[in-house]
Amino acid sequence: MLKRIAVIGDASAHEALIKAADAQGAQLKFADAGGVVPPGSSAVLGPADADSLSAALAVATANDGLLHLLAEAIDCREGRVQGSAKRLQDHAVRFGQALGLDDDELSALARGALLIDVGKILLSNDVLMKKTLLSYDDWLLLQAHTTMGADLLVAHGCHTDVVDIVRYHHECWNGEGYPEGLEKGAVPKLALMMKILDVYCAMTSPRHYRTSHASHEDALEHLKAERGERFNAELVDAFVEHEVGQPFVPA
Repeated sequence: MLKRIAVIGDASAHEALIKAADAQGAQLKFADAGGVVPPGSSAVLGPADADSLSAALAVATANDGLLHLLAEAIDCREGRVQGSAKRLQDHAVRFGQALGLDDDELSALARGALLIDVGKILLSNDVLMKKTLLSYDDWLLLQAHTTMGADLLVAHGCHTDVVDIVRYHHECWNGEGYPEGLEKGAVPKLALMMKILDVYCAMTSPRHYRTSHASHEDALEHLKAERGERFNAELVDAFVEHEVGQPFVPA
């Protein structure tokens, strides 16, 4: 995941530092003194020099590692195969790049991919791991993971774009999703993208509640069949055209 480091000061004075960060897979985002830290920043750098850059990169790496650890813990609790969260994130980055998202959107999509199910940590195993049909009350609790997860991120100061992905990634283009039944342009674009990514990865990966999973080809056919219904048609077309999805390969 691209590390983004906020720098308080003028970008024109730090050309060498920008190149040094780029060489280490990081991006410096500049803000005026007293300004708002750019979204998606994993660390703040100041004063802007080589030693501070090294320290900020270490902090950014540690913060990204904690996000991956949290995502892996959520996967493990739900009985998903190791690497499921990373696979979703890899697909998300490819999808974002194919659509030409800007740096802020791409960063939000990458982080949102790791956090979409964070609300499930608040659900009991009786609901989350149930292998029989869910009762109506169980289903309402499971649906609430989107709102609970988003509220949890808000309480911890997470940026709005990531919060919206978590809150709305189960909304449908035709308004039949949850938690608010939003439709079409009322659903944030990044959440519409994550809806496609989440369904594709869920269909093509093992899950505790079923004995088999769909093939890559069958998953694509499902997305195309629901094009313009559950999923935004243009986004489905882009997903298929740019070959964002990849067949599941066991670790």
